[in-house]
Amino acid sequence: MIGKIKKGKSFAGLTKYILEKEQAELLCTNLAGDTPEDFYRQLAATYQLNYRVKSPVYHISISFPPTEKPNKEQLQEIVGETLVGMGFEKNLYFAASHNDQNHFHLHIAASRINIDGECVSNWYDKQRLEKVLRSVESQFDLTSVPCSWEVERTAPTTGQKRRMKRERQELEEGIRIKAVEKTAIEKIQDAIENAIKPGITMSKFVDKLDSTGIKISLKVSEEGIIQGISYSLDEVCIRGGKLGRNSKSCTLNGLKKQGIDCNLKRDIFVLLENVRCGDHNKIDISLNTLAQKIINHPQNSSFNSAIANIPMSELKPSPQSRKNRQIEID
Repeated sequence: MIGKIKKGKSFAGLTKYILEKEQAELLCTNLAGDTPEDFYRQLAATYQLNYRVKSPVYHISISFPPTEKPNKEQLQEIVGETLVGMGFEKNLYFAASHNDQNHFHLHIAASRINIDGECVSNWYDKQRLEKVLRSVESQFDLTSVPCSWEVERTAPTTGQKRRMKRERQELEEGIRIKAVEKTAIEKIQDAIENAIKPGITMSKFVDKLDSTGIKISLKVSEEGIIQGISYSLDEVCIRGGKLGRNSKSCTLNGLKKQGIDCNLKRDIFVLLENVRCGDHNKIDISLNTLAQKIINHPQNSSFNSAIANIPMSELKPSPQSRKNRQIEID
């Protein structure tokens, strides 16, 4: 099962969306009445118990694989386990199922304000929901889905998934001749995994990616602090922190953990080929000056095993990097 959480302010809009949808079926509730208006009026009334809560609306959606459709009694138990696991034992709620898409799914609408006027914490609620759903999957013998922190690859976006699905359908119907291509994110992740070898230098790693059309961009502050790394391909740019997870993280520190040998003194000018410093004003600054700042800044020590003040004469940029560049400064 895949769970999603949204918080908001309008009980009326959410209630109408869930209950007035075609093929919607009410599963269970602790609210009185029969109409959407009956429900959202009671939910909205809880706001009077705690005016400090800015977003009292809590919406959990749970999707099931196409091959699974629990019966109503099981769904009611799943809703109950989810509410208890998320701390909503004393809160007003209702739940309904939808069968209007390719996959069966259910919705839970609840007030974050319980009958005592206390607000259910949203601290790490997405991670807590994942743990609750893993427990429910085991309890009801449903298909298990790994938690996000157990997945090493970044999944394609919803838009990318829709495009790939549409292209696959066109291919099956003979409308499309060319096979479905991987998304830019998948291509970047494939290239990174293929390029990483134990002990490979950062310079060689960058060169390998460059040969596949992938450019690495380093973001640096005006003081020379490395703020992040990003990858771009086919006009798609993604930050290293958003690419890969856990042991496959594609940040600079993540690359080091995967075995890449990063030495700023040796690799700095390769990393600065596509440098950008912030997102605002532009000034002219030499790569030598910027490289000196980066190498000597103590906050960059985690990217390099040996940071020391290096004489400018020892810095040797590649010929194509000798010219000053226009660099954006925070």
